[in-house]
Parts: sequence; C-alpha cells; structure tokens
Amino acid sequence: MPAGVLAEFNRSVAADRLVELLGAAGHSASVHRYTAGTRHRYEIFRVFCDAVSGTAGFLDRAWQQGYADLCGAPELPRSARQIRHGRQLAESAWRGVLMVSGPSRSGSPGLRVPDLETATVLIRAGRMMSLPVRMSTRPGGQLLLVMPQEVAA
Repeated sequence: MPAGVLAEFNRSVAADRLVELLGAAGHSASVHRYTAGTRHRYEIFRVFCDAVSGTAGFLDRAWQQGYADLCGAPELPRSARQIRHGRQLAESAWRGVLMVSGPSRSGSPGLRVPDLETATVLIRAGRMMSLPVRMSTRPGGQLLLVMPQEVAA
C-alpha cells in the first residue's frame, strides 16, 4: 500500500466509520475513492492519515493493548471492569469479523485469516463469549469456522 494508507475498503460506509472513530480518538484521517479494473470496474476506498499525525503508531499501540487484554495471561485477579472490558473487546472483534465473512462449505460462518496473531485473538475472543470456534491451517493462513452448538458440545 502507498505511504499514509491505513486501510482499504470496498464500501464507503466502512471507510467513513474508520475515519469517524479515528476522529473521536483525536486523530485525523480522510477517505479517498478511486476506481480500478479494466473490464470489471470496482471502487476502492482508502483511508489516509498524515505521516506525522501518529495515527499509525496509535493503531499499533491499540492493537498491542487489545491483544494483551484478550490473549495475555492475567498475573493478578481481574476486576469486574477488566472482565467487562475484555468481553466488549471480544464482541467487537467478532462483530468486525462477521461483517466481512461469508458462509463456508459447512454452512457455518467462516473466515480465512492470514496471520496467526489475528487467529489467536479471534479464538480467544470466541472462548470468552462461549462461541464454538475451530481453527485449521490451510494454504494462505488459518481457517476459522464457527461451529453449530450441537457439534461443539
């Protein structure tokens, strides 16, 4: 991706939502639209940020903190607020995943995840929500499937 691009989307609603959330966190970003393809045209919505704004660093730190909250072993007993916050992170992670995933051959929602860290976050988040998730390694990454309740038991 070109310098300054945080993300690319195929729908303007998702790009606009990211810009809105970044604005609420005090970081500026903008959406740029372009059309690609020759015979089959499609639109891409890129979210740009200024290189000096620190937005990319902010998102990196947020990812690291969320990963630690979901996947880290707590050294001390967790408070009710920390447990509630972890549950909200788990729900947000799966809400985002279910927006981009589609049905698999088995009929369960499925998603191919290219890196093991993201797959780990989703598996851990699924466990926090008692969501029966299975992971298998496939070419190109990990395949996550949400299993029907009667199969998972």
